[in-house]
Amino acid sequence: MMIKRIKPILILVIFLTVFGLFSCSQEPVTNGDGTFNVTFYDKYAENPILKTINCSVGSECIITPPANPNNKDNAYFTRWSVWESEYSSLQENTTIHAIYTFDNRLVTIGGRSVVFYSFFIMLGIITALLLGLKESKRIGVKEDDLIDGFLWIVPVAILGARLWYVVFEWDQFVYGEFFPSLLRVLGFSSGTLDFSQFGLSGLAIHGAFFVAFICAYFHTRKRKMNLWKIIDVLAIGFIIAQAFGRWGNFFNQEAHGGLVGGITEGVANLSLEEQFNLLRHTVGLPEFIVNNMYIRAGIGGYHVTPLTGFYHPTFFYESMLNVIGFVIMLVLRRIKTIRFGDLMSFYLIWYGGVRIFIESMRTDPLTYELFGLTLKSATTTSILMILGGITLSLLIRIKFKGDSYGSVPGCIEFDKQESKEQQ
Repeated sequence: MMIKRIKPILILVIFLTVFGLFSCSQEPVTNGDGTFNVTFYDKYAENPILKTINCSVGSECIITPPANPNNKDNAYFTRWSVWESEYSSLQENTTIHAIYTFDNRLVTIGGRSVVFYSFFIMLGIITALLLGLKESKRIGVKEDDLIDGFLWIVPVAILGARLWYVVFEWDQFVYGEFFPSLLRVLGFSSGTLDFSQFGLSGLAIHGAFFVAFICAYFHTRKRKMNLWKIIDVLAIGFIIAQAFGRWGNFFNQEAHGGLVGGITEGVANLSLEEQFNLLRHTVGLPEFIVNNMYIRAGIGGYHVTPLTGFYHPTFFYESMLNVIGFVIMLVLRRIKTIRFGDLMSFYLIWYGGVRIFIESMRTDPLTYELFGLTLKSATTTSILMILGGITLSLLIRIKFKGDSYGSVPGCIEFDKQESKEQQ
């Protein structure tokens, strides 16, 4: 009886709540005397209220923003939170905020900063390790063997990523005397043993991948481990680590695409507001991402950012595609017919295709000259990765004919078969 009485009451409450939400409109907030204030506000300024303009409701009001502020350390002003085209429609008290780019430093201790770029790389590596340790129990790999390999392969792979980048940007690092050049290659940008100027600001994921793959081969041979199982663990780790790592590029405002809307004869095809709206409302990106894609001309070189404006966040496109690939790989390793090594094949093909797509939009690719042609190294490498992935998949089935994921607990088909046996 009690339940029958409660149901009508709940239905009435829900109805009244929904009706209230959709039937009530908020009245404009004004000063009560027929006027309203437009306030320009910068929370990073010593005096946050930069300017206040008093306007009359229903009358034309001339709203002029103050000079662009510069009050946030290690960042720069991008825009006001309300566009000038919207000023004429303001009819209530409005606070217009100053919007800046992100500070790329996570924390600063004793004058030494840890940047988001390093943080996201380490976060990706740690996530890959934790996933690998969890998967190792299921596929019969000793955790100690996996951790021992991780401890020496990761540093060597990072060195490989650095050297791969240096090879394609040789003139940027190698010039003058030998020792200063060597120090620049190793991350000392000043060419001296000045640790305050140390940082691996240039890394290429392809170098890390190939070095890690080679190291994994020798590690499995030494420990008598199943190579196919290990490279699958490596593939899953790499793709999720790359998804994290690209967010470091976001905070550094690098690895981006071209100006939104394009450029014709040195002039942007879209206004700043149109560029913003295309990314925010047409593409549907979160506002914090769009705001940080406002990049000043000349950052990274005028061939990279020829004009000040909003640039395509290719880091985000690649990160999301990597997450999709990661989810697919998690599903594949639960399917009975998938063989050990197939996830590496999938990774090579998937990431190769993703990177070719991304490189078609990048403005700062690593390039090399061949027969008078300027080619993108990542595109060439990605084509080879796709061919390698197809070849590996064929070899696994035709020549090596190794075990499948159906032989380990947790496989979709394996669980069904097991439950039948128990009955």
